[in-house]
Amino acid sequence: MFTDETATPRRLEILLDTLREFRSGLEPKTLKRLLQPEPLAPGGTKIAEHMLMAARELQLVEDRDGGKVALATKARTPDSRTAILKAFDRRVLTSTEIEPHFALFFSFVLGLGKAAHAKRPKEEAWVEEYRTKVHGGRPPKPFNTTALGGLHRWYDYVGLGWYDPANNFQPNPYPRLRRELSGIFGRSQNLDSEAFMTALARQCPELDGGELFQQANPRHEGATTKECTLGLSHALVELDLDGVLRISRPGDSSGWSIRAAEPQIEPTPDRAGSRISSIELLTRE
Repeated sequence: MFTDETATPRRLEILLDTLREFRSGLEPKTLKRLLQPEPLAPGGTKIAEHMLMAARELQLVEDRDGGKVALATKARTPDSRTAILKAFDRRVLTSTEIEPHFALFFSFVLGLGKAAHAKRPKEEAWVEEYRTKVHGGRPPKPFNTTALGGLHRWYDYVGLGWYDPANNFQPNPYPRLRRELSGIFGRSQNLDSEAFMTALARQCPELDGGELFQQANPRHEGATTKECTLGLSHALVELDLDGVLRISRPGDSSGWSIRAAEPQIEPTPDRAGSRISSIELLTRE
């Protein structure tokens, strides 16, 4: 679990940027010396080693002949950030294999809705609440405040939410959802709310209705009441406002609701309510 260590988004970008300059690869010890020169490194730190471990777990690097390590084919994107985000979408947000708590803890917080804003006395309270409600007090892998801090180093970067002035995490998967819209819509340009939510759950299992979301929130009533979570509702409203989606929500619709985000009621027939009739994809990426 590389997020437990000193892996940070910027450090991982630097590792990939370095390898981008050496197309034939570098020996691991040479790469580590470039990233963490011994005269500048505090004694005993293993930052460069943790960076390489993170890159390996995300399948961003590959081994070459001669014991060298080089950028993997999947990482040869125009910039390192794009490669990292694609790796998270592919390896971390759809599975618990390499980061058993990353997607699950996010799904847990997303499912809390406004209850996530209730003040906890200490970070330990978040740890205990998650361990108890999601794992019955016995998670398969250790989860403590160190692990929680590691997750928070990455959530904003990956596009799962933001941090308010009090440093409380506010789930809002706008960037994550925007990256997956082409996969959600496929060849379609317009989906009714049921088809959209079904495709969303398949493409983003950590969001409403997805396999990981249901694992983290087994008693969530959203699927029965057709109520989107607060975080997803905000993301959908903002995608609509930005012209990426056009969400039709006439007053007589019985589709999924985004009222948790309290969208402003606009004086047009197809935007008079909070329940979605259909969603049109206006911008593909």
